[in-house]
Amino acid sequence: MSVGDVATSNDLKHLLSLRDLDHDEWEKLLHHAQLLAGPRGREPLLAGRRFGQIFLNPSLRTRTAFEVACWDLGAHAVYLQPGTGLWELEYRKDVSMTGAAAEHVQEAIGVLGRMLDGIGMRSFAEMEDAAEDAEDPVLSAVAAASSVPVLNLESAMDHPHQGLADALTLRRHLGDARRPARKVKVVVRWAPHVKPLPMAVPHAAVLAFARDGHEVVLAHPSGCGLDGGVLSRAVELAGEAGGSIEVMHDKDAAMDGAKVVYAKSWGPRYLYGKQDAACAFLSDHLDWMVTADDMARTDDGAFMHCLPVRRGLVVEDAVLDSSRSLVLEQGSARLDVQKATLCRAMGVEP
Repeated sequence: MSVGDVATSNDLKHLLSLRDLDHDEWEKLLHHAQLLAGPRGREPLLAGRRFGQIFLNPSLRTRTAFEVACWDLGAHAVYLQPGTGLWELEYRKDVSMTGAAAEHVQEAIGVLGRMLDGIGMRSFAEMEDAAEDAEDPVLSAVAAASSVPVLNLESAMDHPHQGLADALTLRRHLGDARRPARKVKVVVRWAPHVKPLPMAVPHAAVLAFARDGHEVVLAHPSGCGLDGGVLSRAVELAGEAGGSIEVMHDKDAAMDGAKVVYAKSWGPRYLYGKQDAACAFLSDHLDWMVTADDMARTDDGAFMHCLPVRRGLVVEDAVLDSSRSLVLEQGSARLDVQKATLCRAMGVEP
């Protein structure tokens, strides 16, 4: 069962992927995020509610924002990490559990659903099998086993809270967070790294900017294409919103006239499971680092990145530290959108 199947299998207010939200839900979440950024976001709207977070991978912004959001809204946050404060979990069906996993998600999530009002799940891509990652197997298994809403805290394929924060940040930057911003050229640009990274964040960025009808340019070296299903959905969303999606392999031409440059690294799909070859690919494209000269080609463009970011590899310090950098605004917007998704999950209208 894939994330898309789970999302339509019941009436729970899961948030598993930006691909699944309809237009009204998208707009309502962003509207509520802006509302909750003000005094309303410090009212006990979720008093007595309980939200559990399961992290299979590290987190700074996501975990902090949800814990602060719960505190501000009167809910209680529970942090769970397999291998330290939680049993290692198995998610596959019909397997003999002879490995490290001591508990299956069927029982673990089944019990948590009786104690909590919502569950957040972070599970990065394994990056061994692209087709398997495309099914988001861990997130799908958790959502299928849960009797309460599940929120995606970044999975193999998507990071919806980051995408929502990116859209909200750009709307604010362009002057009106209440409705889709004026249409601008947004370049989602591949960047080098020390190791191949998952595609969840670039997927979320492209989907978010497509939803708001921007002229999205996806710029990356040949061989670094995103998941075909996600890209097809982004094209559909862009068309519905009056925007466009274009793929370019010329990084300089892509920057011309851009109002926003969103940098992010991800690994080539065809090198999944081939760590040495993937690292060699990254080393061969170090010239894709975003520089001040690159930004000079833009139309006074803003710089965005989800964080954490490696200075001097992904982007020059001069760009990251400039007044045109929106990275701190993106990070702080996570609190606002995560308050909104918590309220949606728990059936509370801000």
